[in-house]
Formats: sequence, structure tokens, C-alpha cells
Amino acid sequence: MGNGKRAGFTLIELLVVITIIGILAAMLLPALARAKAMAKRAGCTNNTKQLALSLAMYTSDFADWLPANGMVDPPNPQKKLWVQGAFFHAEHNTNNSYLLDPDYALFAGYIPTARVYLCPTDKDYFFMNGIRLPRIRSYALNAYVGWAWEWDSRLPQGYRVYRKHSDLAASPGSGIFTFQDVHPESICWPFFGVLMSSDYFFNFPNSSHDRGGIVAFADGHVERHKWRDARTVTAFSASYHSHYEASAGNQDLQWIRSHTTVPW
Repeated sequence: MGNGKRAGFTLIELLVVITIIGILAAMLLPALARAKAMAKRAGCTNNTKQLALSLAMYTSDFADWLPANGMVDPPNPQKKLWVQGAFFHAEHNTNNSYLLDPDYALFAGYIPTARVYLCPTDKDYFFMNGIRLPRIRSYALNAYVGWAWEWDSRLPQGYRVYRKHSDLAASPGSGIFTFQDVHPESICWPFFGVLMSSDYFFNFPNSSHDRGGIVAFADGHVERHKWRDARTVTAFSASYHSHYEASAGNQDLQWIRSHTTVPW
């Protein structure tokens, strides 16, 4: 026969258990956050590799010519680009045809799903004039790679525009970038604009991968580049589409320019 007493936790024992659980959770949560961030970085890297591979396949299929890049507004089947769409138009944010339809996008035959175009760290939506719209693209192609049709007068001339992949791959220096993960508040046209002769951002690179962004290069390799200047990471612009955000002496801008093109 027992003494009739029921076994149970004392208040002190319960508090000890809660404390231990709290300590373990505090130790585990940062590790889980790091693992989640690494998974998103891996996803973005894989997306960018698919873009780089698609560019290589395209040049192989079209006698070394690079896919057309630039700005066409409104989208035009007679002036195909690697993808089309300018995100200050609400309709362009809701129409995957500009990514996946071969009547508009030269990459349509190489990338069959729109998800490849979205960085895992970007939200699936954003707001324009108070209207919630889906975000469908996170990546842009170097403006000096494959530019076609009308030149954007905001970008400086006097620098080489690469038309063929062999010329791009043979460029001097430490490598010309092709695709870049763009800051979600800065992406617009299919091209990544760089103001080669002044310390201003035209487009901001993404910095959501531990202060870094994912960049593809002409030789096909993809890497994460960590930005050093806080202004690059903050990526603030008083006007979303001004494309002239001063950042004097920014070493990240210098790095981007050194991997964009060369003077004629």
C-alpha cells in the first residue's frame, strides 16, 4: 500500500526545467536562423547559376552572340530581350509571360519556371501606390552585356558594350559580371545599370545574404560578394526611380565598376 501521496514537480523543479528549456532554445534558435539563411543563399546561388548557364547555352545556340539586353517599353515581340518588363508598371509585375513566353523572352526556352527569377530572401509581394503586387524578378543583366535597341541615355557612353560571349570572356581585368541579385527596392528594367564615371548608384545590389549579394561572371562562375560600405547595404533612395543616388568614395561602387566593362 502506498502512502496516498501523488508524485509531482515542485515549483522549484518546474522553474529549473523551464530555465533549461529557455537556455536550450536560446542556443538553438541562432543556429536555426543561420541554417535558414544559408539555405536561402544556396537557393539564390542556384538561381543565378541557372541564369549563367542559360546565357552560355544561348550563346552556344546562336553563334556566340549574347542575348539581347536593355529596355523595351511596352514589351514588344519584335524587340525580344532575355526577359522583358519594367517594374514601375503594375501590369509588368503580374505577367509572367515577359519571363516565360518565347514571344517576349529569349530565355523562355531555357528556364521554364518563374520561380528561378526570384531570390528566396525577397518577399513575394510589394506595394505600389498602395496596391499589393507580386514580385516576379530579383535579377538583372549587366547593362554593358548584350545591350540592344535604344541606349538608355542615363548610362555613360565611351565604354565597351559586349555583343559576343568570346569578347566578354576575353575581357581584361578580374572578370566582367553578367547577372546580379538586385536590391528589391531598386530593381526595375531587365538590365543592371552602372554609372561608370561617377560615384552614384543607378541600381543597388542586393545585400540580404549577410551583407552580400550573389553575382555571376563571364566565365560562368557564381559567388557571393560581401559589400563593405554601409551605404550600399542601406540602399536608400529618396526617389525609387531617380537612379542617381550619390555615394562618394564608396568602395563597393568601385568594385562594381571594375567588373562592369572597360573604356573603349
